[in-house]
Amino acid sequence: MIWWVGFMVILSVFSYLNDTGVMSFLQNVRIPFLHASVLSLLILLGTAGILIRMLWMRRRGEKEGLHEKIKRLEQELSKNKP
Repeated sequence: MIWWVGFMVILSVFSYLNDTGVMSFLQNVRIPFLHASVLSLLILLGTAGILIRMLWMRRRGEKEGLHEKIKRLEQELSKNKP
């Protein structure tokens, strides 16, 4: 996750430098159908990647929690059987 955040920080700095005109060579590079710069598209994809990773890890954590709960309930059930 830290790599995604680091990637986003670097892209944000490049985007800022592009907007201020320091790195003017990236201003003319556009994506034809989106009418956006390459940096904007990379920031969008990076943000989407972070969101997907967060949701995937959350779902994975919920599954692990449910597995632990099932094991605990099975143990309690086996203790209560005569």
